[in-house]
Amino acid sequence: MHLNRKMAVIGATMASAALTLSSVGVVAQDEMASTGFTELDQAMAGDFSGARVNVQTQWIGGEGENFQAAWQPFQDATGIQVVVDAIGSSHETVLRSRVQGGAPPDMALLGQPASINQYGVEGSAIDVNTFMPEGSLDGTAATNGLYQVDGAQYAIPYKVDVKGVTWYPIKAFAEKGYEIPETWDELIALADTIVADGGNPFCVGMEAGTATGWQATDLVEVAMLRTNSTEDYDKWVTNELKFNSDEVKAALELVSQIYFTPDYVLGGNTAITALAQTTPMDPMFEGDTLTPGCWMHIIPFWYGPDFFPDVRTSSDPDYVSPYVIGEDIGIFPVPPVDPMMNPALGAGDGVVVFQDRPEVRAFAQFLSTPEGIEGWVKRGSAIAANTTVPTEWYEGHYKSEVAAGLLANATDFRFDASDLMPAAVGAGSFWTGMVDWIAANGENTDDVLQAIDDSWPTE
Repeated sequence: MHLNRKMAVIGATMASAALTLSSVGVVAQDEMASTGFTELDQAMAGDFSGARVNVQTQWIGGEGENFQAAWQPFQDATGIQVVVDAIGSSHETVLRSRVQGGAPPDMALLGQPASINQYGVEGSAIDVNTFMPEGSLDGTAATNGLYQVDGAQYAIPYKVDVKGVTWYPIKAFAEKGYEIPETWDELIALADTIVADGGNPFCVGMEAGTATGWQATDLVEVAMLRTNSTEDYDKWVTNELKFNSDEVKAALELVSQIYFTPDYVLGGNTAITALAQTTPMDPMFEGDTLTPGCWMHIIPFWYGPDFFPDVRTSSDPDYVSPYVIGEDIGIFPVPPVDPMMNPALGAGDGVVVFQDRPEVRAFAQFLSTPEGIEGWVKRGSAIAANTTVPTEWYEGHYKSEVAAGLLANATDFRFDASDLMPAAVGAGSFWTGMVDWIAANGENTDDVLQAIDDSWPTE
């Protein structure tokens, strides 16, 4: 399963939004045109004022504030109270427990298509086709297929993320004369130079409760796309290509260079899974980013500035970091082994509906529109799954522009493999297997990969 390499989600050819929800709360009700959605029209007329919609997400801190900037206009205009339960690192585990316990939230934003479809097939998640008008999801067509099973669709595509990118201190690089690597060999040569200069090239930390290890699976996926064909990557997603294969082992060889080469990772391999995923980049800010304790952090676009140390530890809701992305901290893609084979890796979040009430439908419909993510996009920290988001919403935002360039130069695009694999593997044995592999300093590769293969569901 894969997406078009052009990744229209960036909006290079975005048309103007078909809806006018940006007028929410501004235009008088008798002057407001229909949104095209039955329940959203009713909500805009005040029919559900005072109702509550409970939403579970994994977005905490700055990400949570960004999501609130997206949904707040809906609450203000409709009088429907949006109650967000931000779980953080144990989001999927808590959600599964609530669903199995018969007390699911009204809806959830979830990143694993395999888990979403499992909820749908088992009858927990609602087919959104039952309340989304025909053609209303055409703007998210590139990602719709991820959530479809036997004609039903179990999520509304909401946000997409670009992975396989590296954060680095721009001014410190310039001071040392370090250049952005364009190939894997150049990345390793740069790391060796940093070590020779007395530094640690990589910041790595993965502790995330029950989600510990996903960061390693991301890097394995990046490596798979740099050492194998996209066809083999697709076979790996379905286990037609086994984990304990030469192709996957070749990818792990790349990953092991970063994790296990002496002095590459600040704190060594024992620190990797012990250090909270929100903190590994902190040493990069030493000396006002001019004397970094570690130099490169491979993590998706969403990481900064929400998890910059000053932002993460601030109690001021209006705090603005003095560290500017694009001036102080930059981003470059994890470079290819062969420049002729350079696919991009991404992921995304979908709106999953568990309770079928009109106010819940209205909120889900709102989130399907450009205006449902407008506040987040305009903060420069989100890429909408809806390709009708106006191009100007992205302009002037360094991260969005880098993402657009990365995807424009990609030879292809693939979705996060672990998110497409059965949940027992992609969010289970693959995560835990990487934790075991890192703890053993990579000396148990065959056993770990075979154990992941053995965990693959037989039905």
